[in-house]
Amino acid sequence: MSCFRLPKLLIKDIHRLISRFWWGYSEGKKKIHWVKWDKLCELKENGGLGFRDLACFNRALLAKQCWRLIRFPNSLIGRILQASYFPRTSFLYAKMGSKPSFVWRSLLWGRGVINMGSRWNVGSGERIRVVNDRWIPRPHNFKLINPPPLPDDFWVAELRLPNGDWDSTFISNLLTKKKLT
Repeated sequence: MSCFRLPKLLIKDIHRLISRFWWGYSEGKKKIHWVKWDKLCELKENGGLGFRDLACFNRALLAKQCWRLIRFPNSLIGRILQASYFPRTSFLYAKMGSKPSFVWRSLLWGRGVINMGSRWNVGSGERIRVVNDRWIPRPHNFKLINPPPLPDDFWVAELRLPNGDWDSTFISNLLTKKKLT
C-alpha cells in the first residue's frame, strides 16, 4: 500500500467488506446501513467513527515515499529511479515518461500531495525558478499571482545582492506590490 497505488475497484471491495462486517451480513441477508460510508470516515470530533478512507490513506503513504526520495536522493532506490526516470532533473520536476512502471506511476500520483503543500525555503536561491517554483511565503499557492514576463530559467538568486540581501530596487522595478499580493 505504501509502494503501489491500489486500484479503485480493490478499494471499493475492501470498503464493502468493512461495511459488511460493521453492519452485519449473513448469506443472502443484507442489513440496513444506517449511515453513509463517507460519514463513517469522518473524524470522531466531527461526528464520524474515524474509519480510514483507503484511497486517501494510500496516497498519503505514497507521498511519504516521495518525501523520502526528496530528502534522501542518494538512497539506493533514489539512485535507481533517478537513473531510470529523471537523470537530468530532480524528483519534483520529473515527468511520467514513455513507458513508466506501475511503481513510478504510483509515486507520481503520491507526489501530488507533496506539490499541494510544499514550497522552497529560500537559501541562496540558486535552484529556485522565480516564475515556475513555489517559493513565495504566502499560503495561497506560494507562486507569483501575476508573474512578469521572465524566462523560465530566471533564478531567485538573481534577485539577491552579492552579500545575500535582497536587491529591493531591482525587485521593485521588476514587480509591483500589486503583483505580490
